[in-house]
Amino acid sequence: MMTMNRRDFIGGAIAVAAASRLANGASSGSLDSAAPARDWTRRGLLDAGGSNEPYMFIVRRGGQRLDAWQNFTRQQSEEVIRRLHEAGVEMFHTHLYKGFGMEAEREEMEATRNAVAIAHRLGMKADTYIQWNSMMYETFFADEPKAVDWIQRDIAGLPILLPYAYQQSFRYRPCFSNQDYLNYLKKVVRYAIVDVKTDFIHFDNFDLNPEPDSCHCPACKDGFRKRLRTKYSGAQLRERFGFERVDFVNPPQWNRDNLPGGMQIIVDPAIQEWIDYRCQSMADALEQMHDYAMSLNPDVVLEINPGGITGNNIPWESGVDHSRLLKYTKAFWSEEEGPVGYRADGQFVSRIRSYKLARAHSNVLLAYIHDDALAFSEALAFNQTPGFVGVHPLSKVTGEYIEFYRQNRDMFEDSVDMTNVGLLRSYASLTYNNADVQLCTELVEQALIEAGVPFDLVFDEGLRDLSKYKVLILPNSECLSDAQISVLRGYVESGGGLIAIDQSGLYDEWRRVRVTPGLAGIVDGQEGTSEYPGQIDSGAALALRATRKKFGRGRSAYLPAVEFDGTLPPMQPYFEIGKEYWKRPKNWNELVELVDWATENQVPVQLNAPRGIAINSTSQLLKRRAFIHVVNYDRSNAAPAKAIEVGARVPENQQPLKVTVHAPGQKAAQPIEFGKSGAFTTFVLPDVRFYCVVMIEW
Repeated sequence: MMTMNRRDFIGGAIAVAAASRLANGASSGSLDSAAPARDWTRRGLLDAGGSNEPYMFIVRRGGQRLDAWQNFTRQQSEEVIRRLHEAGVEMFHTHLYKGFGMEAEREEMEATRNAVAIAHRLGMKADTYIQWNSMMYETFFADEPKAVDWIQRDIAGLPILLPYAYQQSFRYRPCFSNQDYLNYLKKVVRYAIVDVKTDFIHFDNFDLNPEPDSCHCPACKDGFRKRLRTKYSGAQLRERFGFERVDFVNPPQWNRDNLPGGMQIIVDPAIQEWIDYRCQSMADALEQMHDYAMSLNPDVVLEINPGGITGNNIPWESGVDHSRLLKYTKAFWSEEEGPVGYRADGQFVSRIRSYKLARAHSNVLLAYIHDDALAFSEALAFNQTPGFVGVHPLSKVTGEYIEFYRQNRDMFEDSVDMTNVGLLRSYASLTYNNADVQLCTELVEQALIEAGVPFDLVFDEGLRDLSKYKVLILPNSECLSDAQISVLRGYVESGGGLIAIDQSGLYDEWRRVRVTPGLAGIVDGQEGTSEYPGQIDSGAALALRATRKKFGRGRSAYLPAVEFDGTLPPMQPYFEIGKEYWKRPKNWNELVELVDWATENQVPVQLNAPRGIAINSTSQLLKRRAFIHVVNYDRSNAAPAKAIEVGARVPENQQPLKVTVHAPGQKAAQPIEFGKSGAFTTFVLPDVRFYCVVMIEW
């Protein structure tokens, strides 16, 4: 048990989670977690290369330079591949198939085959780009006349285009309910694996258009109705819709007085089920590609580009549910725009959420980080590998971070995130009321990030095993099923901690209002918030006090609300809660105190540092060492951050032997003095410009 708190330990401490499990089954850390399964991506990724785009697309898109052909051919030349290899890049990224049709692209696909052979000869792996979701119909229809029936069509029967401005109307969306298209895509996959001998397939544009641009083709209508019949019994359909026969249930329709972008709360059962169908159709299609690829070569890695966690309601807008998809991949892309960093107005922009999404599903995140020391630092701390490092020529900064990573790779490989704090991202809650639930979730995440509390993102399937966590936070997790509430009750009864915020558990998984709050008895305080769930005034909620109680062998708390610091930005269509909302809430300290209490003062990380510092903690139990990754996000001051006081709890009955700090640009590991304060090993970090990692050995 901790012997200090956030205020009385020389300003704060980072507690490296203990290896012992609690009697209640909730661990105070993850040092005793099993190592990840072995596969070649677990060593990390250093991916860079040429271009996504074949020359045919560069020309058809228009606006190219007059030397476009020379630049294009050079990107796949042995000279470029060799220079990337010499710079430490281990996987060469290049285009393979863009969607013009295999016959139309045959010549350039063969050129890629030759480039992959060069990469393999140099000992590199190959990452090949395949367009998942775009059909360049002008040539594709010439190659495959039947493909006119494979495209997505809106309610008026018109082709649905990719949302790439007005000058790419030659790009149709294919329909993923159409098996003929999927069979064609398998031909591309086969060519990539058997002929090109790729190691890594990048499926680009892995999403669907937002409403009202959803597919209403016969395959989608039939598939939607079939899914309803398969998913539900007759009695369940009557409970869901009020009737059993769904032969004429259609995808949703819209008009100028009923626009999808203005719908905050989604309660229509058909719309809810349509969102589920779109997400499931993408997952089913990816599963087919995964199974087919594995049948050809089980060592091939699939990677998709669905985006990360950026505040969008992506199941509703894009037909993307990460948890259904990332079981078939080992990496994914997130093209998050703009630089990361902490700003003077308190806005703290990072990709930490997306990195945690990847780690929760044993994936690696690929993002644009080249030529940015802070972005590289963030990737090392939260991704445990750089991922995608850019295109030729690589910058000096990129070279320095590649060198640091390769020299210290053993500190990152097979690392396990250490925390005993979980935060639930509930699919139903976020999908049916993104505006309120996403805002609360992001504010809670910001509070934990800035307070130096490592945490895991927990998704619905993760509720099956909460033994790692001493506390689970429900950030306005409105929609919880009876089964989920039963799991939470058992978790707290057997010793876990629970923090419920706002309207958590007031609705079931279909967002039907519960007569009795779902968490009644587990937490106190919700019953008095409103006569009718969903109608509580936010100001009234903020005036209420948090409640705490012991429940069974565990602890539970209820926090009525988290408060945005400042004036809320104007809401955008589809109620995106983007980075302009990413600020520490006003009552962050109250939330962090509840986390301390619910964990019985065993929060795995405590930190005393200037604002703009974020940390992550990892371990390699078999090697008897743990790591504290420290990132300075403050770009406003050219001087390094100073006076960062930390502490670490090594596993029970173990004594720390050595503490060293490693940083890019540093010639060798630097030992630092450490002391003891109760259960903690304490030390003060040297100046941190962008990033350092502290290794504790016992």
